[in-house]
Order: sequence, then C-alpha cells, then structure tokens
Amino acid sequence: MKKVLVISYYWPPSGGPGVQRVLKFCKYLPEFGWEPIVLTVKNGEFPSLDESLIIEAKSIRVHYAGAISPYELFKVFSKSKRIQTHQLSAQTNEPIFNRFARWVRYNMVVPDGRIGWYPGAVRLGLNILESEDIDLIFSSGPPHTSHLIARKLSKNSGLKWTADFRDPWTDRFYYVEAPRNRLIRWFDKILEKKVLSKADQITVVSPGFFNQLDSRAPIKDKSKILFNGFDEEDFKEMPFPKKGNENIVISHIGSLSRSQNPILLFKAILSYCGEFSKNGIRLRLIGSVHPEIKDTINKFKLDHLVEFIEYLPHADAIKHMMESDALLIVIPELPGNNGIIPGKLYEYLRSGSQIILIGNDNCDAADIVRSVGGFCINQNRPYLDIAKITSIKTPREKSKLDQYSRRYQTEILSEIFSNCVNA
Repeated sequence: MKKVLVISYYWPPSGGPGVQRVLKFCKYLPEFGWEPIVLTVKNGEFPSLDESLIIEAKSIRVHYAGAISPYELFKVFSKSKRIQTHQLSAQTNEPIFNRFARWVRYNMVVPDGRIGWYPGAVRLGLNILESEDIDLIFSSGPPHTSHLIARKLSKNSGLKWTADFRDPWTDRFYYVEAPRNRLIRWFDKILEKKVLSKADQITVVSPGFFNQLDSRAPIKDKSKILFNGFDEEDFKEMPFPKKGNENIVISHIGSLSRSQNPILLFKAILSYCGEFSKNGIRLRLIGSVHPEIKDTINKFKLDHLVEFIEYLPHADAIKHMMESDALLIVIPELPGNNGIIPGKLYEYLRSGSQIILIGNDNCDAADIVRSVGGFCINQNRPYLDIAKITSIKTPREKSKLDQYSRRYQTEILSEIFSNCVNA
C-alpha cells in the first residue's frame, strides 16, 4: 500500500466543515490502496470542537506539530479567555481590541493566522519523510499555510504534491468585507501563485473556485473538481425522520456571516404568520450567527419564532437536518460568490428535507439544488412563498446523490494520487 502524507490544520477534535473533508478522505483512502499519515497542529485554535469525531479518526496515524498562535497573544493582551477566530466579519459597537486584532489578522499576518504553525510543521514533516517511505504529499487549505508547508517539504524531498483548495486564497469573501493594504495583497498573491505553479496536481471544490484560481495561475492541465459530499455511514444509524412537525421547521446549520443576512426569509415569515395565524413556524439557527443578523431578527420582531442553538456534534446536526421540513442555504452577497458550495449542502441533499437557497441563483450551489428539486431564490426577489415551498416534497434520485458520496469522491482522489506519482 502506498503512503500519503496528509497536511491539514483541521483535525479532530476540531469540528466544522473543514475537518470533515480531510477526515473522510483519510477514512476511505485505504480502500483504494493509500495509507494516510496525517501531519496536523498540536492544541490548535479551532472555531468549534467535536469530540465525537475522535472515534472516527482513531485508526489513522497522526503526528502533531507545535505552533505559535497569534490568538494566544491576543488573549493575553485582551485578558479574554477566548478569541472568536471564526468571527472574521466586523460588527457594530465591538470592542476596540477586537477591531485591532482583525486589522492585524488582515494586514500583518500572511497568508493567514496559522502561519505560526509553519516552522514546527516543516521540522516534523522532514522527520516523517526520513522515517516513513512516503510516496506523495497532500495538503488541504484553508488555512493556506498548509500549502506553504507542503511546498517546502516537496521541494526538500523531491516528492510529488497535490494541493486541495476548499476555498479560494486571495479572493476569500471576508477580504471583500474588510480590504487589506496593497502591499499585503501583493505579497499574498505572490505566495498564492507560487503554490499554484509548483503543485503537481490541484483539486478544487467547485467550478467557480477553479475559475478564480485559474485566473491567478494557469492550472487547467493539472486540476480536478473534487466536490465535498456526505458519508452514507453518518446516516445509516439515524432513525427514520418523522416529519409533520407541529410547526413548520426551517433550519440552518453552520455559521452565518454579516453578508449572509437572509432578510427575504424574515419578510416571508412575517407574511406567512399574518396569513396563517393558526399554523406556526420555527426557524432554527444552529451554529454561530453574526450579531447584525440577530439585530435584524429583533427588528422584524421574530425573536419568539427563532431558536438559536450553539454548535452541535456532527451526528446531532444531521439529526436536525432530517427532522426539519426545510433547510436553508444562504450564499454571501459579495462579488465572486459563484463558486461557493457550502459543505453542508451535500448532507442537506442526503437528509431528504426540502432545500431553500437564498442568494445568487446562478451560482454552482444553485445548479446542484435545482438538480434535486430544491428552490433557489435571489435575495432581491420581492416575495418568497414559504407555504408553497414547504408543501412540495421532491423525491431524490439515488443515482444523482451517489456522485456526492464521500467514498466516491475519495476514489477519484486516489486516482489523482496514482496519476500524480506515475506521471
């Protein structure tokens, strides 16, 4: 069996979508002739924790490299126990130290806030390459510091390297919300172009993101679209969902940033409640929600209909997906959003619940939602009929879903690996 060194900052007990992609690849790679050996961070700063994922990762060999974290320094100076590393959008009336920390994050730290992991990861990576018969290097970002580590290890060892992009690099949406200074943008683009040029193979999660990266450096001849997906095993233990809730339940799982404020939905809920006073509706927002969205909810006087739930373990999140009447996807209202396909979308598909996408109705995510009978509504549309949408049940064709299974996507990745080392 061939061996691949997998470089990823996010690894259990980290939670969230970033860890799911790499963890599931590592889970299924041995079925296709590849043994993953993971290089990750020791005591990393993660947006959320999910201890349940440790069980799934227990059979995988993992090496932990120490890191110098700027967030630890921020906590010392701010006397805060926790800095919200995932809260990258500014908010009204936030403490001056938070504004300063965000400015430092955007204008003093390149390529990202995980650069302090680079020295330790390179040293440990070189030791792994000396002690293990590694055939290939695989890095997944963000954080794109992972790619810089892989580039250094590939250069020193002569091993082929595949770089996986879950998100763009210099075109990430929060850089639109908070532009950086020109010098930092210029330097970051140089790093991005070097990684794109030097990687032997590149995988990207959507056609839109591929186009963005290809505009930075030509990657067409060495790249592949490798979607996120769902793991069938995550659903097999779930009881058959009993719909027919007393209220219509619409859920959103994951974080909602300032640019994902679903005002159209809030207006539709107000209209629905006015027309169907005897029938209730419940909006569940599971995960972090930007304060400005909470302010909008209060402005519309919907707070009694909205349930805020903190981050949940992965299995519990899937249970909520299956029990909901409809699941919400909100595409950020920002330039370059065509390639955004939230990782949770594929689990939404498998859950069997209705899907409502609000935002760019011409994006890659909208194409997938429409292909399975979901609804895509432009944020600027004047009206959304919740009663009509939640009453329509569209059966999902298994043949359309199979292409988005984690196992199938890993099989494609194994072929990319083989082609890369044999080239």
